[in-house]
Amino acid sequence: MIKTINGKDFHFGIGFLNELIDGTGLKLEELGIQNDTVLMPKLMYYSLLYSYKRNDKPVDFNIYDVNDWIDENKDDFCVLFMTAFYESMYKDVPTDKSKKKAVAKK
Repeated sequence: MIKTINGKDFHFGIGFLNELIDGTGLKLEELGIQNDTVLMPKLMYYSLLYSYKRNDKPVDFNIYDVNDWIDENKDDFCVLFMTAFYESMYKDVPTDKSKKKAVAKK
């Protein structure tokens, strides 16, 4: 999944998650418990880095640039990115739509 935010193409999916995990040393299950303020620049950086690598584009940014983009465009930029990130995490995840009733033991 690719999402363009503020003119930048962020790539989401398994490749991006591999970049993030390899680059940070985090485990997948740790992503949900990290502080968004600390994790967000890393998510953005590795998502964009993966997009550039996939498209054979020279990487002309670093984590400090990402921090600056967040500072300059905090509200819209962060909300749009995190919405796209969460949508990518839950896209095509099956849900149990059966109606099961709990049975009380006697």
